[in-house]
Amino acid sequence: MTGRRDFLKGGTALAATAVTVFPGCGGQDAENQKKEGRMAGMTFKELIEARRSVRRYKPSEITREELSAIVEEALNAPSWKNNEETRYHVATSAAAKAALWKEALPSFNAASSANAAALVAVTFKKGLSGFGGGEPVNELGDMWGAYDAGLASSYFVLAAKDHGWDTLIMGIRDAAAIRRILGVPDDEILTAVIAVGKSDQPYFKNPRKNVNEVLRVL
Repeated sequence: MTGRRDFLKGGTALAATAVTVFPGCGGQDAENQKKEGRMAGMTFKELIEARRSVRRYKPSEITREELSAIVEEALNAPSWKNNEETRYHVATSAAAKAALWKEALPSFNAASSANAAALVAVTFKKGLSGFGGGEPVNELGDMWGAYDAGLASSYFVLAAKDHGWDTLIMGIRDAAAIRRILGVPDDEILTAVIAVGKSDQPYFKNPRKNVNEVLRVL
């Protein structure tokens, strides 16, 4: 892909900036979505309504090609000076996922993501977003990298839903264990772990705040 920085793993280039896949690849919800495949014909409003945090999954497998397609779409997320410093380290093998569930996630997150097809560790390269000439441009520093990773994660879960996959973003995790299990480089900061799978729970929507509580227009 012209202009993209392909990340090589095991000699195979993925069509995305950085996806590390630990191989092993081979619910009914909001708008009566298709149980398999793309969310054909949905408007953006319908898509964001359909995407919900799922904490119960049925067994499934996801291919490297599907993951690459989702990440390629997530690359459309804005980032500091268009650096695209977010990285995705993905466990799909039974062994890698079992190690993460046992050693890197608390019991409640391990239970909530059981049977997920993939566990995605989202990171960003430190010292780049929010920096100029090697120095932070304001008091936020590497928080700009976390901001970029959050935007990328938002795009990732929406792209996943558009491909027919459900997700759960998990913020409570053991960063050191994840680094060891997935081989995350020292120059990357871990943000969250995202479970990707097929929902095995009824759709529900939690109440949302009234817009007047969160919007201030001068």
